[in-house]
Amino acid sequence: NIVLNDNVKTIYGTASDGLEIYHDGSNSLIKDTGTGNLTLDTNGNQINFGGGGENFAVFRKDTSVDLFYNGLKKFETTNTGVSITGQAVVSNGIDVNGGTVDLIDNVRLRLGTASDLQIYHDGSNSYVRDVGTGRLWIDSNGQGVSIISDGSGAKPMAHFYKDAAVELYYNNILRLETLTAGAKVTGDLEVTGTITGAGGSFLPLIGGTMTGDTIHNDNVKSIYGTASDGLEI
Repeated sequence: NIVLNDNVKTIYGTASDGLEIYHDGSNSLIKDTGTGNLTLDTNGNQINFGGGGENFAVFRKDTSVDLFYNGLKKFETTNTGVSITGQAVVSNGIDVNGGTVDLIDNVRLRLGTASDLQIYHDGSNSYVRDVGTGRLWIDSNGQGVSIISDGSGAKPMAHFYKDAAVELYYNNILRLETLTAGAKVTGDLEVTGTITGAGGSFLPLIGGTMTGDTIHNDNVKSIYGTASDGLEI
């Protein structure tokens, strides 16, 4: 054996600019005191760091780097990226510069301190769920918000335009839109309740009784029968 007492160093290179190996009385140190790099090079297939019968880190030739916690592998590099076993806690954001973020069925993206907003797919349906106590807001800094039914953008269900109309569709046909002066229905309007206004009741239940006045301007007709062969008032 060659015995070197505490703080007696084996120095490779110059005394001021080399590699030092020693024990300081409390810890064992391998120190690179120079300006270059410290390189660990093996002719085998891997380098292991460990102690007490468990691995801390394993560096494998031409394959993965594995990092452990209490003997359990938590981080592994792969041929496509990295694999994490357990939870990843990020304190300063995640930047994805290309590619996708893939979550399998029933794995939820949870937002808020109490996981108030959840986005996920359960294998059959997709959900955006507000499970908190407030409201769910959809806010656009653009010209509006659109809800599309076929995934291609070609078949709208609803459009909400900034400072303008709300449009509602049935099978890609515009049926209701708000206007500056009110609203417009394209097609039939079926009322199962009563529509009321400032002047009283205007439209009754189907088969009911009209309980308020209807106002027709000059030359606006009520036609009973066909438009060309009926009673006009």
